[in-house]
Amino acid sequence: MSFIVIEAEEYTLNIHDDDFLECIIKEGVTVDVRVIEEIKKMIEEYKPGVRFYVLSEGIGFFNITKEAKELSATKEFSNHLAAIAFFTTNLSLIFMGEMYNSINKPAVTTKIFHSRYSAHEWLKTQMEERLYKKV
Repeated sequence: MSFIVIEAEEYTLNIHDDDFLECIIKEGVTVDVRVIEEIKKMIEEYKPGVRFYVLSEGIGFFNITKEAKELSATKEFSNHLAAIAFFTTNLSLIFMGEMYNSINKPAVTTKIFHSRYSAHEWLKTQMEERLYKKV
């Protein structure tokens, strides 16, 4: 499988041909509405109408604004996403992710993982379930 890499100051995106997307948030950055809108625009332009399965990673500690959390949780904003697996070994980020799920209640299924392997396996299961539903 091939993929393209998009490098920005705040993140790295690896967009795969099979509707799988890796989003690596860089350490020390602040993710705001501009950043999430920029990511959404890029992936929608690359593959219009596709709903991506996202493996998101926090390399180190980063901040995300309240406005970005609120917007990213909405059904309207997240119409380009099928499922999100966020993984990190940073306990603060794990706690923030769990708080995001309970407070913001994202429209797209979002799970927090302690390991990349577990996150990737869960996403593969989500992708397989989609294929079985189409048959």
